[in-house]
Amino acid sequence: MTFASGFAETVGVSGRCRVELPEWVMPRPMLWLLAYLYKGFDPKEAQLAAFADATGGAHSSASGAPRTARMWKLRQHAARFKDEHAGEDLCCLLRLAEFYNLDHLKQWAEQQLASLMGPENLVALSTHAYFCNARQLLQFCVYHLQQRYAELVGVQEWEDLEPAIQQLVLTGI
Repeated sequence: MTFASGFAETVGVSGRCRVELPEWVMPRPMLWLLAYLYKGFDPKEAQLAAFADATGGAHSSASGAPRTARMWKLRQHAARFKDEHAGEDLCCLLRLAEFYNLDHLKQWAEQQLASLMGPENLVALSTHAYFCNARQLLQFCVYHLQQRYAELVGVQEWEDLEPAIQQLVLTGI
Protein backbone atom coordinates (compact mmCIF):
# COMPACT_ATOMS: atom_id res chain seq x y z
CA MET A 1 0.00 0.00 0.00
CA THR A 2 2.78 2.41 -0.88
CA PHE A 3 0.48 4.79 -2.79
CA ALA A 4 -1.96 4.97 0.14
CA SER A 5 0.71 5.71 2.73
CA GLY A 6 0.49 9.27 3.95
CA PHE A 7 -3.28 9.37 3.53
CA ALA A 8 -5.73 9.18 6.40
CA GLU A 9 -8.23 6.61 5.20
CA THR A 10 -11.44 5.61 6.88
CA VAL A 11 -14.25 3.56 5.48
CA GLY A 12 -17.64 4.52 6.83
CA VAL A 13 -20.95 2.69 6.83
CA SER A 14 -21.52 3.67 3.21
CA GLY A 15 -18.30 1.93 2.15
CA ARG A 16 -16.74 5.16 0.95
CA CYS A 17 -13.13 6.04 1.59
CA ARG A 18 -12.12 9.45 2.84
CA VAL A 19 -8.70 10.73 1.77
CA GLU A 20 -7.07 13.61 3.64
CA LEU A 21 -4.72 15.68 1.48
CA PRO A 22 -2.13 18.30 2.44
CA GLU A 23 -3.40 21.90 2.65
CA TRP A 24 -1.62 22.98 -0.53
CA VAL A 25 -3.55 20.54 -2.74
CA MET A 26 -6.37 22.16 -4.70
CA PRO A 27 -9.32 20.04 -5.86
CA ARG A 28 -9.10 20.64 -9.64
CA PRO A 29 -5.41 19.72 -10.00
CA MET A 30 -5.99 16.65 -7.82
CA LEU A 31 -8.86 15.58 -10.08
CA TRP A 32 -6.57 16.28 -13.03
CA LEU A 33 -3.88 14.02 -11.54
CA LEU A 34 -6.38 11.23 -10.86
CA ALA A 35 -7.82 11.47 -14.38
CA TYR A 36 -4.25 11.35 -15.74
CA LEU A 37 -3.55 8.17 -13.78
CA TYR A 38 -6.83 6.43 -14.48
CA LYS A 39 -7.67 7.55 -18.03
CA GLY A 40 -4.56 6.75 -20.01
CA PHE A 41 -1.73 9.18 -19.19
CA ASP A 42 -2.77 11.97 -21.57
CA PRO A 43 -2.50 15.28 -19.65
CA LYS A 44 -4.82 17.26 -21.97
CA GLU A 45 -7.51 14.58 -22.00
CA ALA A 46 -7.18 14.25 -18.22
CA GLN A 47 -7.61 18.02 -17.85
CA LEU A 48 -10.84 17.96 -19.86
CA ALA A 49 -12.18 15.04 -17.82
CA ALA A 50 -11.20 16.58 -14.48
CA PHE A 51 -12.55 20.02 -15.25
CA ALA A 52 -15.81 18.58 -16.55
CA ASP A 53 -16.23 16.86 -13.16
CA ALA A 54 -15.16 19.89 -11.12
CA THR A 55 -17.86 22.06 -9.63
CA GLY A 56 -15.97 25.26 -10.46
CA GLY A 57 -15.68 28.46 -8.42
CA ALA A 58 -13.31 29.17 -5.58
CA HIS A 59 -12.27 26.20 -3.49
CA SER A 60 -11.51 26.49 0.18
CA SER A 61 -10.15 24.33 2.92
CA ALA A 62 -12.16 22.99 5.83
CA SER A 63 -11.23 26.09 7.83
CA GLY A 64 -12.75 28.34 5.17
CA ALA A 65 -9.41 29.83 4.09
CA PRO A 66 -8.81 29.85 0.33
CA ARG A 67 -6.40 27.21 -0.90
CA THR A 68 -3.57 28.23 -3.18
CA ALA A 69 -0.68 26.35 -4.72
CA ARG A 70 1.65 28.72 -2.87
CA MET A 71 0.57 28.11 0.75
CA TRP A 72 3.75 26.12 1.30
CA LYS A 73 5.92 29.02 0.16
CA LEU A 74 6.64 31.81 2.58
CA ARG A 75 7.38 34.43 -0.08
CA GLN A 76 5.18 37.49 -0.62
CA HIS A 77 5.33 37.33 -4.42
CA ALA A 78 2.81 34.97 -6.00
CA ALA A 79 2.95 34.11 -9.67
CA ARG A 80 0.60 36.22 -11.76
CA PHE A 81 -0.81 34.67 -14.93
CA LYS A 82 -3.10 36.02 -17.63
CA ASP A 83 -5.41 33.10 -16.84
CA GLU A 84 -5.12 32.92 -13.05
CA HIS A 85 -6.84 29.54 -12.70
CA ALA A 86 -4.72 27.85 -15.39
CA GLY A 87 -1.49 29.05 -13.79
CA GLU A 88 -2.47 28.06 -10.25
CA ASP A 89 -3.78 24.69 -11.42
CA LEU A 90 -0.57 23.99 -13.34
CA CYS A 91 1.60 25.03 -10.38
CA CYS A 92 -0.32 22.68 -8.11
CA LEU A 93 -0.22 19.91 -10.74
CA LEU A 94 3.56 20.35 -11.05
CA ARG A 95 3.91 20.01 -7.29
CA LEU A 96 1.65 16.93 -7.25
CA ALA A 97 3.69 15.36 -10.07
CA GLU A 98 6.86 15.98 -8.04
CA PHE A 99 5.18 14.66 -4.87
CA TYR A 100 4.12 11.41 -6.57
CA ASN A 101 7.22 11.16 -8.79
CA LEU A 102 5.34 11.26 -12.10
CA ASP A 103 8.13 12.40 -14.42
CA HIS A 104 6.12 12.56 -17.67
CA LEU A 105 3.37 14.66 -16.09
CA LYS A 106 5.96 16.83 -14.36
CA GLN A 107 7.79 17.54 -17.63
CA TRP A 108 4.51 18.28 -19.38
CA ALA A 109 3.45 20.70 -16.61
CA GLU A 110 6.86 22.39 -16.83
CA GLN A 111 6.37 22.98 -20.56
CA GLN A 112 2.88 24.36 -20.04
CA LEU A 113 4.06 26.72 -17.28
CA ALA A 114 6.96 27.87 -19.47
CA SER A 115 4.44 28.90 -22.12
CA LEU A 116 2.60 31.01 -19.51
CA MET A 117 5.76 32.70 -18.23
CA GLY A 118 5.99 36.47 -18.49
CA PRO A 119 7.88 39.31 -16.79
CA GLU A 120 5.17 39.60 -14.12
CA ASN A 121 5.53 35.98 -12.94
CA LEU A 122 9.15 35.14 -13.78
CA VAL A 123 10.55 35.39 -10.24
CA ALA A 124 7.68 33.49 -8.61
CA LEU A 125 7.74 30.80 -11.29
CA SER A 126 11.49 30.32 -10.88
CA THR A 127 11.00 29.87 -7.14
CA HIS A 128 8.22 27.35 -7.71
CA ALA A 129 10.37 25.46 -10.24
CA TYR A 130 13.29 25.40 -7.81
CA PHE A 131 11.26 23.96 -4.93
CA CYS A 132 9.50 21.43 -7.19
CA ASN A 133 12.82 20.23 -8.63
CA ALA A 134 11.48 21.17 -12.06
CA ARG A 135 14.83 21.26 -13.80
CA GLN A 136 13.84 22.26 -17.34
CA LEU A 137 11.47 25.00 -16.13
CA LEU A 138 14.15 26.30 -13.75
CA GLN A 139 16.71 26.43 -16.58
CA PHE A 140 14.19 28.32 -18.72
CA CYS A 141 13.50 30.79 -15.90
CA VAL A 142 17.19 31.27 -15.10
CA TYR A 143 17.90 32.07 -18.75
CA HIS A 144 15.19 34.75 -18.73
CA LEU A 145 16.33 36.09 -15.35
CA GLN A 146 19.82 36.45 -16.81
CA GLN A 147 18.39 38.37 -19.76
CA ARG A 148 16.53 40.73 -17.40
CA TYR A 149 19.26 40.96 -14.75
CA ALA A 150 19.85 44.71 -15.24
CA GLU A 151 16.13 45.39 -14.62
CA LEU A 152 15.96 43.10 -11.57
CA VAL A 153 18.96 44.23 -9.55
CA GLY A 154 17.85 46.35 -6.63
CA VAL A 155 14.18 45.41 -7.05
CA GLN A 156 12.52 43.85 -3.98
CA GLU A 157 11.52 40.72 -5.92
CA TRP A 158 15.20 40.08 -6.69
CA GLU A 159 16.17 40.66 -3.06
CA ASP A 160 13.49 38.18 -1.90
CA LEU A 161 14.50 35.55 -4.45
CA GLU A 162 15.92 32.32 -3.09
CA PRO A 163 19.72 32.77 -2.79
CA ALA A 164 20.37 29.50 -4.66
CA ILE A 165 18.39 30.82 -7.64
CA GLN A 166 20.27 34.11 -7.51
CA GLN A 167 23.50 32.11 -7.61
CA LEU A 168 22.28 30.16 -10.65
CA VAL A 169 21.46 33.41 -12.42
CA LEU A 170 24.88 34.87 -11.67
CA THR A 171 26.94 31.76 -12.46
CA GLY A 172 24.72 29.86 -14.89
CA ILE A 173 23.46 26.31 -14.57
